[in-house]
Amino acid sequence: MMRWVGLIGALVVAGSVGGSLQAASPSGTSCDALAALPAGRLGDPTLVVASAVAQPAQAANGRTPAIPANCEVFAKLQERKGANGQTYAIKLHLRMPTAWNGRFFFQGGGGSNGVVGNAVGSLLGGQTGSALSLGYAVVSQDSGHDNAVNNDPKLQGTVTFGWDAEARRNYGFASIGPVTRVAKAMIRAHYGRGPQFSYFVGGSKGGQEAMMAAQRFPEEFDAILAGYPGFRLADAAAIAQMSDAQAFAEAARAAGQVDAAGLPLVNKAMTDEDLDLASQAVLKACDNLDGTVDGMVENFMACTTPVVAPALAAVTCAGAKTPACLSAAQITALRKVYDGPRDARGAPLYSDWAWDAGIGGRSPQGFQQGWRTWKLGRYASDRNDGLAVVLGGGSASAVFTSPPTAVADDPAALTRYTLSADVTQSPAKVRTKWGSFGESAADFMHAEATDLRRFYRRGGKLLIFHGVSDPVFSIKDTIAWLNKVDRREAGRAARFVRLFAVPGMNHGGGGPATDQIDAFSALVAWREKNVAPVSLTGRAGANTPWPGRTRLLCPYPQQPRRNGGDMERAESFRCVLP
Repeated sequence: MMRWVGLIGALVVAGSVGGSLQAASPSGTSCDALAALPAGRLGDPTLVVASAVAQPAQAANGRTPAIPANCEVFAKLQERKGANGQTYAIKLHLRMPTAWNGRFFFQGGGGSNGVVGNAVGSLLGGQTGSALSLGYAVVSQDSGHDNAVNNDPKLQGTVTFGWDAEARRNYGFASIGPVTRVAKAMIRAHYGRGPQFSYFVGGSKGGQEAMMAAQRFPEEFDAILAGYPGFRLADAAAIAQMSDAQAFAEAARAAGQVDAAGLPLVNKAMTDEDLDLASQAVLKACDNLDGTVDGMVENFMACTTPVVAPALAAVTCAGAKTPACLSAAQITALRKVYDGPRDARGAPLYSDWAWDAGIGGRSPQGFQQGWRTWKLGRYASDRNDGLAVVLGGGSASAVFTSPPTAVADDPAALTRYTLSADVTQSPAKVRTKWGSFGESAADFMHAEATDLRRFYRRGGKLLIFHGVSDPVFSIKDTIAWLNKVDRREAGRAARFVRLFAVPGMNHGGGGPATDQIDAFSALVAWREKNVAPVSLTGRAGANTPWPGRTRLLCPYPQQPRRNGGDMERAESFRCVLP
């Protein structure tokens, strides 16, 4: 897209997603002069500005959106010597567009962070535009550790930072406050005025950060978009992911799928065809619960294990395993996974999961891979490469246990740790007095507070969207949290927080789902125009069974019901209580 087309588009859209675009105030500090300002004036006495450069506009390039002319700043703060003699700092990346709409956008991170981010402002939901192109000043950060610097292959590699107590806290929440203060101070210095509205937007780990922003820094943000949030990330990664890997490892072992060292190949516990069989069984049991047979489970809360069990039994092999059926060991693994991890007494340690078609399925491009990428890994791989093992095992051992457990950053070591860990002991909540590690992962990592009164009183709005087939963070856990908030608010939480479920959607997108969603525009309209979102519209992408389908997405507990008309169009549905 040419630069003028991008600028015109931004001018047109700005009225609905963030005000009119204006040039920087002549009273502000020029971009190159920002580096010479005293650190104290920029929000933190430890701040060091590495560079502040006026950048020209850049045209879109492939998947990279167009970038308007902006003042680009790289900086660091709170630099120190930490665990194992490594240097730690909080590094940030800020872009301030020449044509500014008077608003601030904090871009959340992802995974274990450790990278400073591109500071263009992803709008989530498969949107092709960016906050920067709409005129927002955008900041991103590494949350207090650098993957290139804080990296020891003998100690979990890029999650080596888990051995440093302060780096853990910065990763969990503590870096958000100082980065926000510095970014806003730079905005005031450059433009001659501060932002009129401040937004936080993030998905996955960034969704956890978004909920932390509402709970721990409510005075800093006016509205927050949390996509598929890992707000109980420690329990989900240290317990649920390892428990799931162990369940599928048993199915792999039963099928004789082990590597040369005798370790079960979790990725070979189920083929793509097996997952498709499971997906079709779920649809047979639950597709019609919402009154429309369309390959989507809209009434997913009614799609319980007792409802699904007969359909699973119907595809269970009566004898030897064949491509047309699932083995008893596979069915046992699936039921254990969907039931959620439990302690030795049978009490839940995390959450159960919603049965949904996004566990597998086919599309014109082939089999859906989003769910298996996390839970299992690529079937063709000759080693365990599922993210539950290579990401979950590393994070669990380094970040979510106190003290950390030394595990080398290689698939075999991570597999041995993941499959041997005693998840029934709930390592994410264990408090062990060991040097500075006197708190559990839940203390610094979980964003599960239900008292959001400070955020509400400043007019804050929190919009959450979450895939029903998310294999990393259970939508049922998000619903349980929302129900607690609603009880605290005497049934009136919808005044400032709303959750939109996306049937079929995997983690962050993908799956047989209408996963292309403009949630950010709805959030801006809610906060700035007091237009509460009564529904969103999702569109199905090319890698779905029904490209171009649109579907109404409803605020929980409402669900879409068909009025009549074309089943492929959102306007044929309305939001109702089940």
